[in-house]
Amino acid sequence: MIRLALVIAAVAVSLGIATAATAEGLTPSTLINAGWTCFNDPGAPRIVCSDPGHGRPVIPAPPDRPASYNFKIFSLGETFVGTVHLIRDDLYQGQPCRQTGGLYFHIAVIGYYRCEHF
Repeated sequence: MIRLALVIAAVAVSLGIATAATAEGLTPSTLINAGWTCFNDPGAPRIVCSDPGHGRPVIPAPPDRPASYNFKIFSLGETFVGTVHLIRDDLYQGQPCRQTGGLYFHIAVIGYYRCEHF
């Protein structure tokens, strides 16, 4: 029984170390290699990465645009700094941003409301 507990503890520790190493290795380059779209934010000095298959909002906003986007945000030095969630403006109903408790910020030019978490 003690051996089993030690094995379980060793596995848990090794998984924790592997998870920490993976989190430290999160960069725009690693995400691009995994199929993500990364670009320099046109409105702020940062790099924005969108998960595979979503790309980024375009101007003008087409009627068939995605309902939402989830982005990972990096400094220009490629350090992870937070996340951004966008909701299409015709779907936003005044709900609060979960991360901050405040309202989303409207970005009219792309047709989305934004919630940031840093």
